[in-house]
Parts: sequence; structure tokens; C-alpha cells
Amino acid sequence: MIMGYSRAKYVEFVKRCDLYSLQRCLVNAFEYFGGVPETILTDRMKTVVIGTEGKRIIWNTQFQEFANDMGFVPKICKARRPQTKGKVERLVHYVKDNFLPGRIFTDPNDLNLQAINWCRKVDSKVHGTTGLIPIRELKKEPLLPLPEQNIRDRYRFETRKVSTDCFISYDGIKYGVPWQYAGKELRVRLCDGKFQVYDGPVCIAEHKALYKSGRVSFLPGQYQGLIQKNGLPGAPSYGRQVPKEVEIRPLYVYDQLAGVI
Repeated sequence: MIMGYSRAKYVEFVKRCDLYSLQRCLVNAFEYFGGVPETILTDRMKTVVIGTEGKRIIWNTQFQEFANDMGFVPKICKARRPQTKGKVERLVHYVKDNFLPGRIFTDPNDLNLQAINWCRKVDSKVHGTTGLIPIRELKKEPLLPLPEQNIRDRYRFETRKVSTDCFISYDGIKYGVPWQYAGKELRVRLCDGKFQVYDGPVCIAEHKALYKSGRVSFLPGQYQGLIQKNGLPGAPSYGRQVPKEVEIRPLYVYDQLAGVI
């Protein structure tokens, strides 16, 4: 995201390009800039626009509600006219050519911290086009006040359904929750390197955020009291004990079992 007048920048890397990620990143950008732009120009992506009827734009209802809550007016680029958002296109190339080459990071959280520091660094220098220093000119941007904290926080959460074996899948990782919540829908979010699960206003589980797909994070006491309740449909395979040693048999035994002559 880049501000039209000051050229102040905000960069954030995500694993998904869905509506949840877009809204969360925009909220983070607003807080970074210290306010909400009056107008935001975006691509004609499905997270923003469903389609058009003549000249009338059919907005994604959820994005329109988000824009109303934040207070900005959404606008979209003309079809097949990338030059209408040239500032953003140049920023994308700038990130690829200046920030990413040779970059070393441990996880997406670390990468995003480095990206913010990079934004502050480059915005403290004179801009090649305007001849001004973006971080100083940002104060002159006509930004609207930030919405209340509870409104902003609403768009940091996603809804997930708990599986029968008491896990929530998020970005390809399984996070454990208390077995009593199996089958229920809960709100989840990533916050300060932690994955948090909420039932209403109450945080019922918290894990260190993982970023490599396929991993499983258990919650201490995840299945405590389950046996006394006569188990659960789809009993958790992750909690089962497996024998430490496997009997070694001659291969002809398996031939006999398979009916091989």
C-alpha cells in the first residue's frame, strides 16, 4: 500500500490472498499510517468486486461493509489499465528489486518486521519523483481518524470449525483446542507471533504460531476428561498410543496372508 500524496509505504507478506487477509492487512496499514485514507484504489479482484452491470460496480458485500466500518470510499482501476495504479505497480517492483534479494528470515512474522523497518528506512530518504521525504509528508495526508479498537479488532479474526479430533486447521497447520469444543465454530487470529482461539470474548486456547504446513500443535490438557465422558465420535488419532517395537516376521508370512502362491 502506498499513499498518493506522500508516497509513504506499507508492505506485509501473507500466505493467502483471501478477503480475511486483505482486511487484516488494510487495518494494519491504517494503524501504521495513523489514520484511514478518504479513498482507496484497488485492483478489480473478487475480494473487492463481484462484477459490473454497465457502469455500475457490484461490490463484494463483505468488503463494502468493511469500507463503511473503516470510513473510506473504495474505487477500482479501469479494466486492463495498470497505469491507473502506477504508484503501486512501481512499489511492487521496488520491493522485488530492493527489499527481497538476499533477504534471510526465520518465518513470515520475522519477514514482516524486516519489511516494516525497510519501509521506515526508504521513506526517510528523498523520494525520486516528489523530491520530498515521505515520512515527513505523511503528516500532511488528509487521513480520517482510526475507528474504535473493537471495530478494528473485529477484522483481525476469522471463523473456523473445530474438527471431531479437536483441532482447528489454519494455514495448513493443526492447532489443538479443548475437546469440549469439537464441532463448534470459534474465532481465531494470529497476534504477536501467537495463534489464539476465542469462544465469544474468552480466549480458550493459545499456541506459539507455526508457519510450516503439515505441522500439529497440541494444547496441554487437550483431551483431559474425555475418557470419563465415554470418548468422542471420531476419537483423536493423534492421542493414541502406538507400540514402540514392531514384531519382525519372515516375508513368507505376508505372502500367505495375501494369498500369494
